Amino acid sequence: MIVDSIATKVIGRFEDLLEWKRANAIVAVDMPIGLSSNGVRTCDTLARKILGRPRASSVFTPPIRAALVSSSYEEACAVNQAVTGKRISIQAFHLRNKIAEVDDMLRTLADDDVRVFEVHPGLSFMHLRMEQGGPAHGLRESKAIASGFALRRALLVRCFGGSIDTALAARKPAQASLDDVLDAFAALWTARRIVSATTFRLPDDIEFDSESLPMAIHC
Repeated sequence: MIVDSIATKVIGRFEDLLEWKRANAIVAVDMPIGLSSNGVRTCDTLARKILGRPRASSVFTPPIRAALVSSSYEEACAVNQAVTGKRISIQAFHLRNKIAEVDDMLRTLADDDVRVFEVHPGLSFMHLRMEQGGPAHGLRESKAIASGFALRRALLVRCFGGSIDTALAARKPAQASLDDVLDAFAALWTARRIVSATTFRLPDDIEFDSESLPMAIHC
């Protein structure tokens, strides 16, 4: 069990996170990094395959950059479909501003892209459970139901102890949901694996987008 002190804080902007006092810290972000010009990222395809049903559906395909500035869902779908032949999911549309925020910052601040890593909580929880002797597939239980939430919390408690319940108790509903807190700790677990060089990435050979940003998920 990890026993060192863990502090939690809600930071509204990605820029503020990068400027936080721990300026050299590894940043694990559950957000697409690197946007394919044709709408296909190998890392997403591999993540879906590894997670299996039903968790594969949690890996959404990011929009192309041109679709991020769309003001309506139909407009975003039309822009994306004109280039890739496919519409975007409503989830991707609702996240477009956050995707653009991360993308803009990493394209602007070249020094930061080497310490910012894309992660996916579904993969983090899968490998955390594997580390604890569980099966090699994604968690079947949804985090939105009581049993799925309890399973994820139990996996994290074995690593982070009482820090989990402290963070859950301190949560403000307007800022984050209960499962958002668990996802953040799952990202922290992967970030520590990155620091200790025990993680792996999808795909093995990193692909880069047109702006030289890596398209890889670490877990």
